Amino acid sequence: MKEMKANTKVKKVVVKKEEALKLAMDLGVKASKLLLEKQKKLSSLKITTKVAQGIASNADIESEKLVIDGIKKKYPEHFILAEESAYKEYMGEMNRYKFLKEKEWVWIIDPLDGTNNFLNGLDYYGVCISLVHFGEPVVGVVIRPTNGDCFYAIKGKGTKLINFSKDFKKKSRPISLKKTSTKKALSDSLLVTGFATEKGPVFDQEFDLFKKLMGKSRGIRRMGSAALDLCYVARGVFDCFWERGLAAWDVSAAGLICLEAGVLVTDYDGQKFHPFQATIAAARAPLHKELLSLFGNRL
Repeated sequence: MKEMKANTKVKKVVVKKEEALKLAMDLGVKASKLLLEKQKKLSSLKITTKVAQGIASNADIESEKLVIDGIKKKYPEHFILAEESAYKEYMGEMNRYKFLKEKEWVWIIDPLDGTNNFLNGLDYYGVCISLVHFGEPVVGVVIRPTNGDCFYAIKGKGTKLINFSKDFKKKSRPISLKKTSTKKALSDSLLVTGFATEKGPVFDQEFDLFKKLMGKSRGIRRMGSAALDLCYVARGVFDCFWERGLAAWDVSAAGLICLEAGVLVTDYDGQKFHPFQATIAAARAPLHKELLSLFGNRL
């Protein structure tokens, strides 16, 4: 009898991106409802401090669990990188996430981007969910619970924006965010940014850059949610965004949303966007080139 050869082929996991998008949107809505309820009871929230990574509350943790449980039910074989659970395992060491670029399917989640805003009763915070294929985002959803804005994108299919009603039972027709260039110069532009969490030389460099760009633009805003900042660049509310020291969950979904809306997204050196970069700069052409020209090699 001939010896049977073992089948060593690894079965490829097929994921329908439209189904993944629907799941991300459904879970994003559920998380948004949870956060809105939690924000009504801020005094009852337990707050913890993460060294060099800001703060978190049980609202972050419960939102994250809701999203993770939903993903595991649908895609039990997929890897999940989520802010609060990742901090417990990796203690905020961003370079330790780079191994995820070698994994076929990874969900990257920020259950509450803009925790400081949330805990102070401000309405500028978001829920971010993305699906990444070998390090490249292919599905992205960012929801702003307080006004119902929902930005979403599938790689190669453009970016759309819908608006949910206050109770999330109704939604507007989707608007496609057009892939256009801009005629604005930096001097005519409204910029948005954040700062590195850790103080020291890096913070000083970023603040020097902030001052330089303040003098060369119409103005700069510091809103407190990188994901929403990027989404509003995609929409055209802001013209440029830049920041150093963000994590994959801050930029994965929103970076794809920008790219699919025709916004150029790179690191400070002009390298192609991926979620694990140390820096990020986003603007439409040709404004993006003007923005990068001011960073200088020292950054």
